[in-house]
Amino acid sequence: MIITTLAAMAAGYLLSVMVGTPPVLSARRMLTKLCGKLAPKFSRSYLDSEDGQHTGGGFYIALVLMIATLPTALVLVLLYWKLPIAALAADTLICWSCMDIRESSRLSQAAARCVRSGNLAKASKVAAVLGRTEYSELDSDDVIRASVQGTADRTVDSAALLFYMALFSGLGGMLYRAVDAAAAANVSEAFLTPSKKMREFLCFLPGKLAAVIMLVDALFLRMNVHSAERIMSEDREKCARKSVGSCRAVLAGLLGISLLPETIIESNNRRTLMIGDQISPPDSQDITIANQLMLGTAFIMMVLLFMIKLTVGIYFR
Repeated sequence: MIITTLAAMAAGYLLSVMVGTPPVLSARRMLTKLCGKLAPKFSRSYLDSEDGQHTGGGFYIALVLMIATLPTALVLVLLYWKLPIAALAADTLICWSCMDIRESSRLSQAAARCVRSGNLAKASKVAAVLGRTEYSELDSDDVIRASVQGTADRTVDSAALLFYMALFSGLGGMLYRAVDAAAAANVSEAFLTPSKKMREFLCFLPGKLAAVIMLVDALFLRMNVHSAERIMSEDREKCARKSVGSCRAVLAGLLGISLLPETIIESNNRRTLMIGDQISPPDSQDITIANQLMLGTAFIMMVLLFMIKLTVGIYFR
């Protein structure tokens, strides 16, 4: 069983990297649509107060998890029990549907090309999709910062998917994708608090691992690892999403740039914080390097998790 689920995770990763995930198969796309419909309905059904929205948000994330994981678990358990070969195929398909490494890389490369060609309007749109956020008009330097920041977040996203697929195979991938989609819905912040807290919990360890692995990757590439370590130590907490702060800080340190300022509310005080030092001016090449580090980090993490799970599978066989 362990070896079979390991094969499904590895095959899903390879398919994602080599051919990409077709939109019709994308679990993120399907779950985003589901959450886009459920979140506003749940939000309107509860009192427009902080406590009421928190309660509604709790039931909302519970329902999304049930819809995403219970059918997946039922199908996989029955297939692994009765038809192992069919189970392997289904598990691979689910793992593949959850991954979007090639899509993230394509967006990163597109942002770099748009900056080089001077098409800042399109570059801003691509950076917004890459970072899954909204930006107003950005100049060339800020587009580069936004793209590097989005690439760092996608690195953590890929690391979390690989981590939970290593633990629970396709079910783990669907679990993470459901929480991530639920937390990204376009409703009030109070309503999304339970979903965002769960996403931060799921991303905490994978985010730290991804930052360390990125440092190792940069060491092989003979980049400025000492600067990255310093920025990670000083600036990793300067981020609303603590789980992505380490990866953002590592990239900022390696590239010698600062990322976009972020306003954080702490104890009812608004603080504007920035990750990184502006040692050199941002360049489109920074996006390309960030993309290479994202791909390298995902590959190293995949190999590491593969070896750990293979060792466990052989030991308990």
